[in-house]
Amino acid sequence: MKKHYLLLSAAMLLTEAAHAQGTELFFSEYAEGAHQSGVNYGGATNSTGSERAIEIYNPTTSTVNLNPYSVRRYSNGSTSVTEEERLLRSNATQQPVGNNTLTPRTTFVLGSGEATLPVIRNAANQFSVGHAPATGPTVITGGGTVYFNGDDAVALVRYPTTAGVGAGVIVDLIGVIGEQPTLQSTPCALGGNWSGFNAADDIPGTPPTHVFVASANQTIIRRPSISRGLTITSPQNVPGTCPPTRVAGGYNIADQWYMYSTAFNGPGGASNPGGQLYDQLGNHNDYTGPFGTYQTTLSTLGKFDSNISVYPNPAHGTATVEIKDAKVGSVVVLNNLGQSISAEAKGQGQEKLILNISALKPGLYFVQIMSADGLTKIYKELVVQ
Repeated sequence: MKKHYLLLSAAMLLTEAAHAQGTELFFSEYAEGAHQSGVNYGGATNSTGSERAIEIYNPTTSTVNLNPYSVRRYSNGSTSVTEEERLLRSNATQQPVGNNTLTPRTTFVLGSGEATLPVIRNAANQFSVGHAPATGPTVITGGGTVYFNGDDAVALVRYPTTAGVGAGVIVDLIGVIGEQPTLQSTPCALGGNWSGFNAADDIPGTPPTHVFVASANQTIIRRPSISRGLTITSPQNVPGTCPPTRVAGGYNIADQWYMYSTAFNGPGGASNPGGQLYDQLGNHNDYTGPFGTYQTTLSTLGKFDSNISVYPNPAHGTATVEIKDAKVGSVVVLNNLGQSISAEAKGQGQEKLILNISALKPGLYFVQIMSADGLTKIYKELVVQ
């Protein structure tokens, strides 16, 4: 029986992720606090305002080598990497500590190097370096990745052997690369967060109380059934709309994450940074998904994806699809409703395809690339100006 490989659209990935076997590392907890600089919240020193951390979980039955992995941050809607750090078990001075591996059913915590809360500092297996520009054994690009502010896209990346060497493949993603979410409480203002509701979280009543899940001023945890990461996400809001208009089927962080603790006393309540909890950092004990065997080499899908690039992005007039060591059968440009805009079929092993996008309206599109044998399909985002 032939195997078919498909990099799914965001909406389909949300369904797929809940039932797939755990064969790859993924983000399991994300904490972005509202702590104020100069105020003491129980640490040895006053807070720097950077009480942040991100946790990675191993849902496999194998001990995983962390050397190929990195965490990237795409700041404020950037389509290029702002900071990227390799994962390395190390102390506050970036000195390696122990084996750089992650055993089955355990977590790895990357904490802000400026965090002062004991709960973060005690749970961290690695401290993110300072703000860009910064140097050190963990820095691939820029500086520290754990300085996210809720409106950044954060990616977990896997390379063939060593992080930063060769082509990296995104194995999990929080947010949308290339989009800066708007601030919901102040229409049209940027600098908001990835946010949403999930009916499963509603507090019963008439009307029910919606539990707001957000990537700013909250500690959020991956839902227990999620067993694999997202590799592509679609826009949360329609670009340029005021007040912001949600994209039907667009990225909703509440589909994958639930709010564990918030820096506010209830919806619309007073700020309470000191009340935000981080005590689940260092474990993902509520995971209920299946445990699978780790894929020791990058998957067929990952290899196909890493050998194809679309640029420039954003683009105007024309866009180039560059193919290296991959046999492509067709390239189709789709809008966010899945409708075909244009198509071009080739079939060589190494080439550059020029797409005429001059007739397309500005906005987000997806470039669907099908392998020559019809077994592998991926989607690349393309912003048309």
